[in-house]
Amino acid sequence: MADLPRVFGVIAVALVVAACSSAPAASPAGVATNAPAGLLGSPATTTRPDASPVPSSPGTPVASAVAPVVLTQAWATAVLTDVGTGETFRIADHAGTVVIIETMAIWCSNCRAQQHEVQAALERLPADRVVYVVVDVDPNEDAASLAEYRVDNGFEGRYAIAGSDVARALAAEFGDQFLNPPSTPMLIVGTDGTVTQTRFGHKGADEIVALTQAHGA
Repeated sequence: MADLPRVFGVIAVALVVAACSSAPAASPAGVATNAPAGLLGSPATTTRPDASPVPSSPGTPVASAVAPVVLTQAWATAVLTDVGTGETFRIADHAGTVVIIETMAIWCSNCRAQQHEVQAALERLPADRVVYVVVDVDPNEDAASLAEYRVDNGFEGRYAIAGSDVARALAAEFGDQFLNPPSTPMLIVGTDGTVTQTRFGHKGADEIVALTQAHGA
């Protein structure tokens, strides 16, 4: 009977050792490593070869590139000749910038006054975002006379003789009055290709600046 306490002590030690060996292992942070996936805080992610995490669900599709602006109107695709440089061009070549288009005649004093306003507006606008195209719609005027008119008045921009094809295309889309120079007709082509016909009549530099800025300048 004297050895009975010793026997009970051995049994107690054995039970403690057995209990410790059956407990689940803990992570360094005290969370069991066999916890179910997704219960540790953040959603499950996969990893790219470069080790940057990505969502396990399909990603958002990449947006396609913005299509370039294209002008297909007959008056925009017709070939014109810049009387200042002798170069051929199309209004459509300037798509993506703001294009100011004005019809005129050399004899038209209203046209001359309007062009002075545009020149003043151009000085306040970014040169790389605005193109000024002036189209002479009088069939009795020629390139040499228009070139002299441009130089004499100190005007900047692309001056060209319309030709019957361009004149007909403009009248078909915007009406016959667009070929009446004293009405100071004007179009604004925006950077997105939108074509806006302005009101007829004299337009000051402030109005022209506001119009071009509203269209992307």
